[in-house]
Amino acid sequence: MSKYLMYLCLVLVWRSHPSSADHFDECDGVEDETFVQSWESCQSYVYCQGEDSVKGDCDDGEYFDGETGGCDVAANVQCFLDEVDEPAEPEPEPEPEEPEDGNDSTPPTEAPSPPIQEPPTEIDFLDIAPVVKPNCPFSDDPSQVILMASNESCSNYYLCYHGHAMEMHCTNQLYFNSITGQCDLRENVQCAMDDPRDHKCLPHMTEFFPHPDKCNYFYYCIKGFLTLQQCPFYYGWDIERRSCVQINVAKCYGNSKRS
Repeated sequence: MSKYLMYLCLVLVWRSHPSSADHFDECDGVEDETFVQSWESCQSYVYCQGEDSVKGDCDDGEYFDGETGGCDVAANVQCFLDEVDEPAEPEPEPEPEEPEDGNDSTPPTEAPSPPIQEPPTEIDFLDIAPVVKPNCPFSDDPSQVILMASNESCSNYYLCYHGHAMEMHCTNQLYFNSITGQCDLRENVQCAMDDPRDHKCLPHMTEFFPHPDKCNYFYYCIKGFLTLQQCPFYYGWDIERRSCVQINVAKCYGNSKRS
């Protein structure tokens, strides 16, 4: 269970309890915007945020991992609640002795029937598509998940919560895709932090790439053909706006020269 899904569950819980503030002893002495292990269950966790702290649960078969701050398969997590000594099993009662004459007047005892277990209640998960914005809004909309791309790393991104940007990271060498709002394969993401020489102009692409050395040049890829283009005089290629702007305000790639 990723931190994104954990945050979604927290937003839904917080929305259903807007008028009451719960206090969690687990958050005493813990910094805000931190996930900690619940003292009640290995499957539960607490998101510490002052009076807005909320409690959430991992999926069935998963435990909260305090080291990574996320949910993982129960077999991979060492939970301190599992280390509590279990009560010893009671000793079996001695069987009654049969009478010597072989006549047993006691009727046979019927074995108790097992309890009937009710099927688990189905849970409807909301399919909410995340929205990528350049800045975190001051107020949250519980019906939307707001994400923000990082300007320092292709694998990092931010999750907006109460106007604060919480840093997240794509695992398994994936890049954050600002178009879909998800972690994606590197070849599907055009990241401004990437070295332009690593980009490949594929037959199905129509894309722009910055020049690695000169700010007023850029590459135009169309249907597998890569051509070198030049901005007008006193203009440079801006890697964020993906267009030619005045050279004195252009955000050039890396250490490319403003010539």
